[in-house]
Amino acid sequence: MLLSILSTWAVDQGTFPAWYTTTANLNIRATASQNGRKLTTVPKGTRLQVRSINYSGWAEIDYYGRTAYCASRYLTTSESNATPLSATSGSSSKGRSSFGWSDILGLAFWIGIAYVVLSILRRILLVVLGILSTVFYKAYLLISLPFYFLNWLQRFLAKPWFLFYKKNTGTDYANAKKRENYDLWKIPLYILLTPLRFVNAIYYNIVIHCSFELFNYLVEVVAPASDKEGANNFLWWTIMLPVRIVKYPLWHGCITFIESCIWTVIDTFLPALTVFHGTDCDAAESITQGPGRVCSKSWYSGIWCVGGGNYAGNGIYFAPKRSTALHYSDGSLIVCRVTLGRTLDLGLAPKRIYDQCGKPNALGVTEWGLKNDYVTGEWWRGDQGWWEYCMYDWQNRYNHSWRIRPLYVLNLDDECIQRIPGGMVHWFFRQMVLSDFGHYISKQLDK
Repeated sequence: MLLSILSTWAVDQGTFPAWYTTTANLNIRATASQNGRKLTTVPKGTRLQVRSINYSGWAEIDYYGRTAYCASRYLTTSESNATPLSATSGSSSKGRSSFGWSDILGLAFWIGIAYVVLSILRRILLVVLGILSTVFYKAYLLISLPFYFLNWLQRFLAKPWFLFYKKNTGTDYANAKKRENYDLWKIPLYILLTPLRFVNAIYYNIVIHCSFELFNYLVEVVAPASDKEGANNFLWWTIMLPVRIVKYPLWHGCITFIESCIWTVIDTFLPALTVFHGTDCDAAESITQGPGRVCSKSWYSGIWCVGGGNYAGNGIYFAPKRSTALHYSDGSLIVCRVTLGRTLDLGLAPKRIYDQCGKPNALGVTEWGLKNDYVTGEWWRGDQGWWEYCMYDWQNRYNHSWRIRPLYVLNLDDECIQRIPGGMVHWFFRQMVLSDFGHYISKQLDK
């Protein structure tokens, strides 16, 4: 008994709080009593932070921020190689009780801080993306000037004679012979232009398309268009943030990059040009938007429909020059990569076909072109002084959807990149495109 008191008195000496080490496996109790509720048992060599020691032989300790007790006779001054209480095996799962009010309030405080910081960060990102949209719009016009020239050069060198046939002045027989001869001349030119097609394909398909699509995906992460992803509810916006990051930049971003690489290879062998299509903002969104991604799937999503006029045939019209497309624009400009396919120079078409051009709904031009395996018509509009392409469309849906691939959309009124909610339609990994592409390959193999 005397030894016990002396040992207690010895341990009691010193300044508190202080670190002590257990000399045996030691029970930690809720009260200073042998009958107190046991919270856990810590192994020999565990370091405990002791707040005080009473003369009954009980040490008051800090137990995960709460007060607990243990027998002081099993404590000695702390050793550097002892195991802290937080690292003892099984102590966190067995000994730690439920959160106290202080823990709950602390957790709520930090959640609130994170919520406010995220809200502020979201607003900052929206401003930054808005500024970047305008900067991209301005800077891109300058950066792309050399590549606009290369695109024009590819178009010109592929058939340099087209400039001499703005008007159709020859007989049907003479024009037919010229079409046959020029088809032969296109073969060596096609071979020589392969490196140029490859450079243009890399720039437009990978650099430009991936960059502008990534912008769309980042906007979708910060400012979702769908209520299901948190458009009008910041709490739901926060919860769905990881989902949007995975869905847009990671998933759709990877798909965009892969199919851009695929089309870079295809464009090298199947010639494509970068061309322009003027329309209004709503139509531009409907034409280029990925169907069912952020809104209910519509038959018109991602579909190019025939408009009015059709002065050079029934179909979808594109301009090789930006200024020409601006004439038809009502607020938006869609920039596309288009695989024109076999193209009819209307200046070398039969006279009766050429004479239908310049009049509304020149359906006979489309009918003759499709019957003679022409996919596109190229026409010089003399009254305006510009060239136009008409991609023939007989059933109000272009016969091969994969031929027209939107690069980006410009909002001309606000002078910025037009946001396409959810991102633009995929070029390759899409049911309609895969079906049309398979049909095209099958048709070519049957010839």
